[in-house]
This record gives sequence, structure tokens and C-alpha cells, in this order.
Amino acid sequence: MIRKIGNYTLVLALLLLSFACKKTSDVEAFKEADYKLQSVDKVELNGVNLLKIKTAQDMSFSDVAKLFSAFSDNNLSAVSTIGLDVALGEGQEERTMTVSQLKWQLLVDDQQAVSGIVDEPVELKNGLNVITVRSPLKLTEVNGRPDMSTLLQLATLLNQDSASTKPDIKLQIKPTILTSVGPLEIPSFITVTDNK
Repeated sequence: MIRKIGNYTLVLALLLLSFACKKTSDVEAFKEADYKLQSVDKVELNGVNLLKIKTAQDMSFSDVAKLFSAFSDNNLSAVSTIGLDVALGEGQEERTMTVSQLKWQLLVDDQQAVSGIVDEPVELKNGLNVITVRSPLKLTEVNGRPDMSTLLQLATLLNQDSASTKPDIKLQIKPTILTSVGPLEIPSFITVTDNK
């Protein structure tokens, strides 16, 4: 009887180990994947749709008041819908990954301008993933206050047509992935390239 229990325990341990190895392999596949930003279809900052603003005249007084108040407190929040293309290595196309938390940062000319954390779970797969994310934003601070030039620079970037005048912009992500043994944070930021 003890031998049977030992055999069942061994089989169960082998099954758990093979499942854990598959999850580890999934994590490695997504860690090594190429991430490309295909589209940005919505960017709302504290309820103001930034994609519809081309000039200062496109903003109402209440929009300006809302944004100024949130900016003064460095208490901005964004809702965005993005198209993120994930290209896994050959032979790994069927894998999926659940991201339980996503740290992100936007670099302008290699200087951090904005950062945030997405706390809503997101399921990623090989190919195009259309994701709506909600995240509080933290602007870079200068002398303990949010940097107004960073906010103006970001607003200008969203509506700029000429690629020659754009500064170098990088979006970096650092996902925490759900695994069979608990959440696992990727150790370093992954750069998302712009597909345009």
C-alpha cells in the first residue's frame, strides 16, 4: 500500500514538474518575443481625448481645468486602446500568457518622461493583441513638482505628423506573468518598437 502511494506521489510530482516546465518555457518565449506597437486608437487623459486635440483651441475650459488640477497634483490617469503585435519564435505560435501586472515607462530622448502600472490582467497571444489599459500616470518631477515641459512635449508628440522632427521615443514594459508557482516579474524592461 505504501509503495502504491509512493508511485502515485511520484507520478503527481512528474506531472506538476512537466506543467511547471511548460510555464517556464512560456515565460521564456514571451521574454524573448518581439513586441511592436501597431496602433494607438485611444488616449484619454483624465477623461480628455488627446487624439482629438491638434491645437489649444480644441480644448474646452473644463478640459483645461481638469488637466491642470490633475497635473498640479501629479494625479493623472490614462485609458488607452493599443494594438500590440507579439511575435514569438518559430514553433511557439500557440502559446499564451496572462500578465497580472504591467509596469511601463515612456522614454523621450532616453530620459524617462512618464511611467505607470497596469493592474488589470491581460491575456497575450502570438500575433495582434488589441488591449485597453487603464493606468495612473506619474510624470517626471523637477524640484518636487511635475515637469510641465514633459506634458507639453507628450501632447505635441501624439499629434505630430512629421517623423523628422520627432524626438527618439521608446515605450518599455516590464510584465509580471502568472505561472503555476505564482506571479513572476520579468527582471528587466522590454522595449516595444514602433511599427510605423
